[in-house]
Amino acid sequence: MPPSPRSRVRPSARAASLLVVAALITALAVAVPAPAQAAGGVAREVFDLTNAERAKAGLGALASNAALDAAAGEWARYLAGSCTFAHSTSAWRSERTAPAGWTSTGENIAAGQMTASAVMAGWMASSGHRANILNGRYTGLGVGYATGSCYKTYWVQLFAIGSPVRTLPGGAGDLDSDGSADVLALTSTGDLMLYRGNGASGWKTSSVIRSGWGTAAVTTLGDFTGDGRPDFAKVEGDGALMLYSGDGRGGLTGPTRIGSGWGGFTQLIGGIDFNGDRLTDVLARTTSGDLLLYTGNGRGGFNKGNTKIGNGWGSMTSIFYAGDFTGDARGDIIARHTNGRLWVYPTTGRGTWGTARQIGTGWGAFTSVSSAGDFDGNGTSDVLARTATGSLVLYRADGRGGWISGVAVGSGWTSMRQIG
Repeated sequence: MPPSPRSRVRPSARAASLLVVAALITALAVAVPAPAQAAGGVAREVFDLTNAERAKAGLGALASNAALDAAAGEWARYLAGSCTFAHSTSAWRSERTAPAGWTSTGENIAAGQMTASAVMAGWMASSGHRANILNGRYTGLGVGYATGSCYKTYWVQLFAIGSPVRTLPGGAGDLDSDGSADVLALTSTGDLMLYRGNGASGWKTSSVIRSGWGTAAVTTLGDFTGDGRPDFAKVEGDGALMLYSGDGRGGLTGPTRIGSGWGGFTQLIGGIDFNGDRLTDVLARTTSGDLLLYTGNGRGGFNKGNTKIGNGWGSMTSIFYAGDFTGDARGDIIARHTNGRLWVYPTTGRGTWGTARQIGTGWGAFTSVSSAGDFDGNGTSDVLARTATGSLVLYRADGRGGWISGVAVGSGWTSMRQIG
């Protein structure tokens, strides 16, 4: 039987009076963040309602961006965790959004509203907030939402001007085109399962999307074919590399043979843009622990040859592409050492590595560690870990190379040969 996903249950909250301010306040020290969500769930509703108001005024839609979502979510968590109500500063926002290509930002905040429509009504009734929402110079929008004591709910809109850097997401991606990250899992009987995420650390439905997959690992490739949909690969027993393309409706097409001689590698890691050309590449680990780079051509194939980009990776029990885990608008690799320590390996976007950093200990207790993409909808790339008893734990990232919290999101996952 497939494992049972378990959704988070949010605490109920009493209605509170409308609180909105538009003036910028001096910077505040950021406290340890409280649980929050952004860019999914009710925050996604705010995003959609904002663009609906702009459409009424004849303005173009604002673009969603992970860096803006992450910054808006971080400030919402600060307000909820510190029981304060104040704007961030332009310097605080710039530190978090400039690496992603944003040159100027503005902000709306609110507290106490129980629904997305209520907070939007409050903002639209305020001249200062309305001016931000209908400012034709803004091109991007991030939304943060958090719950806490005092005002119960906290909302943040972060508007921006600029040309954002495209960061390739980690995890399986959004297979059904509903705007939320999904999870793939391979059963012990060889069926490939799709678990649809709801954008708020929970699940919608699950289904078998490919029966008879077999025992070969699933390699997530990101948008390898250039059609805007996530793709996947499988190495057959004869070493053939087979491409399975996402159809945008929760299914796969193919397979198509895209290579031979791939049977000698101990692991493939896809979805990363290592050389900075904004196309997804594949990293391959050899039996001796070397890491080879195969650059993708953006059309479902590879450029000629490979490049050695590392050695000593044989000591890693798990390696995966984590999306932009550190918040510098470049993709990162996360790896677990045999000693249970978890490391992040940033890339420079120029075909080289940044400085590796330890981000956790005790991860050897998990039987599976993988990327979840932005599973909680807050604009950052999260990690899924399975315990020995089959519980699935979501480790929610803060977008700055650290963690917010861990929350159980399912049980009965021991039957899965692979997750993510």
